Amino acid sequence: MFERLSKLRAELVRITPRYEEITAKYEDLKAKIHEEEVTEVIGIVDKVGMTPEQLAEYLGVKEDKKPAASASKKKSQTEKTDKTNGGDESKDNVIDRLSTDEVADDRNAANTEMEDILNESY
Repeated sequence: MFERLSKLRAELVRITPRYEEITAKYEDLKAKIHEEEVTEVIGIVDKVGMTPEQLAEYLGVKEDKKPAASASKKKSQTEKTDKTNGGDESKDNVIDRLSTDEVADDRNAANTEMEDILNESY
């Protein structure tokens, strides 16, 4: 009665290791591609003789007193703020903060990673 179900489960068990291997290769290739892209960008910046500050100005990135935090850092900072406030933040404050963060993220999404790369390289 459950032969088809048993066959499907057996097939799943059989292909799971292959799936995990291919997934690992996929992630590895993505990381290598990203690393190569970073290397190329740094090479181009070096080739044209620009400083990170000049590149940031050229790209229209506003200079902050400290480097822009990555998305994961912003999330952890938000969680810390919520914990220190004891969760008493009003709904309007949360909406205002989130919409402000979203606008800032939209403006800097393309440049944040480049800025972090350049700050690390110099």
